[in-house]
Amino acid sequence: MANKVHHLTTNIRVDLNALAKGDVEEAVKFDILYEIGQQDAANGVRVADRGLLCDGVCKENNVVAWMYLRKKPNGRREAVHEHREDEQRHTAPMSDEHKAYQARVVRVATAEGHSAATEVHTPAGRTWIKTDALVQGAGGLRIGWEIQLSAAGHDGPRSVRNRAQKAAAHGITPAWHTDRANYANRNDTQWTRSDNLPAYVIEKTGDLRVVSGYRALDTWRCDSRAVHPCANGGWGRCWKHHTTPRPRGILFDDLVRKTASGLIVPVEHKVGRTVHRFWVTDTDRDRYYDILGGAPQIAGTEEKPSAHASSNAPTCRPQVALVSPQRTVDWSDPKHWATEMRACRFCGLFTNLRDLQMDPSCKICHEKHQLT
Repeated sequence: MANKVHHLTTNIRVDLNALAKGDVEEAVKFDILYEIGQQDAANGVRVADRGLLCDGVCKENNVVAWMYLRKKPNGRREAVHEHREDEQRHTAPMSDEHKAYQARVVRVATAEGHSAATEVHTPAGRTWIKTDALVQGAGGLRIGWEIQLSAAGHDGPRSVRNRAQKAAAHGITPAWHTDRANYANRNDTQWTRSDNLPAYVIEKTGDLRVVSGYRALDTWRCDSRAVHPCANGGWGRCWKHHTTPRPRGILFDDLVRKTASGLIVPVEHKVGRTVHRFWVTDTDRDRYYDILGGAPQIAGTEEKPSAHASSNAPTCRPQVALVSPQRTVDWSDPKHWATEMRACRFCGLFTNLRDLQMDPSCKICHEKHQLT
């Protein structure tokens, strides 16, 4: 049942909670909408075309859920969702499975030496960010686990995308986990998924596998021997290097441990106009960024400036040494790529890139040390 309804044609809203307490005004409004609904039903109008929306929990979750009104023989007035899945959104706000995932995240993280807690409220300007399970990881990392086992909206202030972006903008790395297969195709955040399991299986110590959302990034050269189409489109060859993601298995406990330690990180992989979001090792991410020449700029993911901040350019700027043109590297030039991976002379991570002296060097490390 719904707690509020809104009729779009008449703009009448009914509060079912107040109605249940005997509010006469709400009863009158209910009866008006009930008669309209009965007339629509007699004329064969579909529920989805009658204009009566759930104005409570479904609206808060940015879900359009159509409804109809009915009266029971005992005189009880009720509002009913057209679809059962919308009805379920109003009951059992936290299932046993949801609680089991929360408890498992906390148990695994604390056993690894990190601090963790459930239902954490983090200040975010004038509002709060509520996290199902927040892990305080290594080096100041904060991983915000969100367990989503019910329907989740795509758009609006309460959507997954907005909540994930808000968390990231306030220093929390969002980690959304589900058991719904269709979420594997959504790119509003880095989803991971396990099979649909009962709570007693989730909460025990045995293996819990993540079946999607964690990937390896294969690096390959776009030449005549490549088996993949060019990432720039078509089967022509650009002779540059590209990355292709492929599924990789991992246990849920390992995912919790390694995200907290920074060994597994979120990444955004753009293919054409589509941005795919998933988790990879930090080594794969660094290699991917080396090829791109830095982290990709994805429209819509940047933190919005404060409403109180000036939009004008700063009046003073720090002095930065300029890189001499003679010392810059054209990283897209094939001569700066080697088939053998060797340790970067600055950070020690393995890379295929070579600098002007043909020494192994990450692009980011090379430019950082050029400026210092």
